Amino acid sequence: MTGTQSATGIDMARGAQLAVDQINSAGGVDGVKLTLLREDDSATAQGGLRAARSVLAAQAFAVVGPFNSSVGIANLPLYKRAGLPIVRLTSSVKTEGFGATTQPMDSQVAPVEVQEITQVLGAKRPAILYDTSTYTAGIAAQVAAGLKKARDPAVATVRVSSTQATFGRALRKLVASRPDLLYIAAYGTQAGRVALAASQLKLGTCFVDLAAQGSDFVSGATQPVAERCVSSGVPSAQQFAGAGQYVSTFEAKFHANPGTWGTFTYDSVQILASAIKQSGWQQKAVVATLDHTANFQGITGPITIAPPTGNRVQSTVVILNVDASGNYVIDPTWAKAVKFPLPASS
Repeated sequence: MTGTQSATGIDMARGAQLAVDQINSAGGVDGVKLTLLREDDSATAQGGLRAARSVLAAQAFAVVGPFNSSVGIANLPLYKRAGLPIVRLTSSVKTEGFGATTQPMDSQVAPVEVQEITQVLGAKRPAILYDTSTYTAGIAAQVAAGLKKARDPAVATVRVSSTQATFGRALRKLVASRPDLLYIAAYGTQAGRVALAASQLKLGTCFVDLAAQGSDFVSGATQPVAERCVSSGVPSAQQFAGAGQYVSTFEAKFHANPGTWGTFTYDSVQILASAIKQSGWQQKAVVATLDHTANFQGITGPITIAPPTGNRVQSTVVILNVDASGNYVIDPTWAKAVKFPLPASS
């Protein structure tokens, strides 16, 4: 909730708070009111370890989070060893088996991205730039493997550090390979700055992984460049057919528009509460019940968890564009092709 990804963390905390408030207003879980303990990991592994120690010292019953896979690799084992029920928000396959998740996994994201790059965008000479964080490095590797299998292998690959701020030198390495598409796997503002620098070098179509999704990417890229990029991602709260009440309640409570990922923390708290209702306040039993969640009707759609990975069976990955107002909108052609249920107002 501080640092370069604070906008994402704040939105997720607000989504969790809405779920807690609604559960408590309905009487709590078996008559027990929930208390939401917020811990800030600043999107770093060291911050994640500090947060975990604080959570365990507070004798928390369960944990929702973290968001960043690099953080989860550091602290999810601590939560698991302590026996806490976990609803993680990480997407790297390296975090499978450490609790349930409502989020899409990189193994679900990569096939959608490869299909979009090769079959829809028709790229024959894609290039890849990724930052070295756990999720972004992992998704870039999976996309590279998928492109090779599709017989449109990446003509060049460049990696940058997760703290790097300028990208001219890295991108100039790609110019000689003459790419017709640049695939960017980085977070928020950093991904936006890459897209902006790439547009000045004319490195082909801009395609951005879902790690970047959010207002930070749009501001980092500038509005005109963001509009020219295609992204993978998840629907905004306004585009999930079941999230209408969530949107209006969020806006009334926080006097702000809901962001991308708060819907997933909302659903994460809800499936946790449902597991407690089914199993009672026994951590081991709740862990087992979470792992066997089946067809829970969340605001992000139905949720079924596959043991032993803890992954969500239903993929929420979509293809997006940025509109003239800076909002992410689902590509209607893609939605029609895959029969994605858009709300009536879209």
